[in-house]
Amino acid sequence: MLSPVIAWLTCSPTSWRHRRISRSLPCAAAPLGAAGSRRALPRLFVALDLPPELKAAARSLQFGLRNARWLDDAGLHLTLAFIGEVDGPAVERAEDALAEVEAEPIHVELHGLGCFPGRGAPRVLWTGASPKVELADLAGAVTRALRRAGVALKRRRFTPHVSLVRFRRPPPRVDLERYLAAHSLFRSPVCEVESFHLYSSILHPSGARYTIEATFPLERNDR
Repeated sequence: MLSPVIAWLTCSPTSWRHRRISRSLPCAAAPLGAAGSRRALPRLFVALDLPPELKAAARSLQFGLRNARWLDDAGLHLTLAFIGEVDGPAVERAEDALAEVEAEPIHVELHGLGCFPGRGAPRVLWTGASPKVELADLAGAVTRALRRAGVALKRRRFTPHVSLVRFRRPPPRVDLERYLAAHSLFRSPVCEVESFHLYSSILHPSGARYTIEATFPLERNDR
């Protein structure tokens, strides 16, 4: 059976546990802009930041495709849960909930390539991440903690990945075929990740700008 990407190519034309809190987030409705329109609230999500070795490995893939907007280092993260636009009280609930998540450090490896959406012309190219079970367990713990705290989440199927590029328009089919073939055996070093983060993002014409709002350690249970 053809993979969705190849099918498209063939057929398509508060706790001590966290204390780095940014003051960039609004505590109530966003203020009015100069033209009287209300500025959008930042979008929140929970993610792993990548160690330098993994970011370097991801950057080694960022060439050779047209119509591509390659993500910079700040955009190279592994999303665990997407919250979306929220106000100040929801931000505080999210921070308190995430501080209660207990999980151990994870040894992460990047490998393989995929595209979103799974069908049709691709808009995002990504590299996959392992260990899938441990990453899915952490994402599940984050999701459950946020929902218990009354934080509404966007429902998305969890696929452990790191986005590499967003396409302004679909790349030429032959380019993508060659790219996928050239990097089919890609594997990064295995690196330990010892924390996860609450991020905010604000969309700009040049792309999203990311800020780490709070950091939560992943700690070994030596008992």
